[in-house]
Amino acid sequence: MIATVIRSLPVLALVALAGSPALPLAPQKNAPATERPEWLRPAALRAGDTIAFVAPAGPADAEKVAKAKERFEKMGFKVKVPPTLTTRRDRYLAGSDEDRAAEFNTAIKDKTVRAVFAIKGGYGLTRILDRIDYPAIRENPKIIAGFSDLTALHLAVAKKCRLVTFHAPMPQYGLYRDDDGFGYSSEVFWRTVRADKYPKGDSGFTVPLPPTGPKPQGLVTGKAKGRLVGGNMTLVGATMGTPYEIEADGNILLLEDTGEKAYRIDRVFSQLQLAGLLDKFAGFVLGTFDGADEKELDTVIREYLGHRKVPVITNYPVGHTPFNATLPHGEVVEIDADARTLRVLEAPVALGARP
Repeated sequence: MIATVIRSLPVLALVALAGSPALPLAPQKNAPATERPEWLRPAALRAGDTIAFVAPAGPADAEKVAKAKERFEKMGFKVKVPPTLTTRRDRYLAGSDEDRAAEFNTAIKDKTVRAVFAIKGGYGLTRILDRIDYPAIRENPKIIAGFSDLTALHLAVAKKCRLVTFHAPMPQYGLYRDDDGFGYSSEVFWRTVRADKYPKGDSGFTVPLPPTGPKPQGLVTGKAKGRLVGGNMTLVGATMGTPYEIEADGNILLLEDTGEKAYRIDRVFSQLQLAGLLDKFAGFVLGTFDGADEKELDTVIREYLGHRKVPVITNYPVGHTPFNATLPHGEVVEIDADARTLRVLEAPVALGARP
């Protein structure tokens, strides 16, 4: 009899009978939505500014660090090199998780620093994403540059801080030299982040293509606008299902990788497809995938992207080659697959008065 009565009681009555306060069974329909903050751009670099080197992933090379520091100082910048930058090492990492995260956070909070350059990629960013001081990044917006493993940081900063960062060559890979295609990479990088490269103020620009090197191709024709997100394909896949997962809606997806066979590239495309993300991007820019069989890679790309009704550019000069164009992660761009171009619609750095 008691069981029969209990089965007939409403759910809230059962909660009350148990002595617990009744809780709403569903969110209130009129509850205010959480608004995302506006996107920020870091201040452009000017002569005399200070650049901080950090090693949040793989170990630094002392000789290359010294060459990069000397080169940047000749350009009129000051460079801060942490005393243990080139001596810390923990297997394939530039020191412990605690040390690498603390070094990065210290550079972000340093009021004298205008830009934070990751010295190299490798591996290690995913281990410290939960140790990064994101409120400090939002409060102290400054240029953050790097690529490869740094893709994880770009994705996290975009998600948590809404700050434009830079998928760019690094002091130890690209910026310490200017021979071969590295001269192109260096030129595009400084053209993107320096204030004196924007004589007309807050103007956009078409990213220049190298006279030699990778030649972009239009796989699917058309134009599209959206915020550029992504970077290294392995890291895009590695952050899926985490608080730092890539945001797809209406954005332009950038992908590149190195040393990955076609089936591994296929796997990440499959992951993005199964997650329902490939259908949400407004366009695609694929860089170089050195190490993959060209025919197999072409087949994979066509299987996943060739049938789409959004523009797709392939073989763009970005990735693990000397020809590595700097692209502003989180900035609004327009891609034209017919002209095979990528245009940054506004200066990705703030050009006004600085605090």
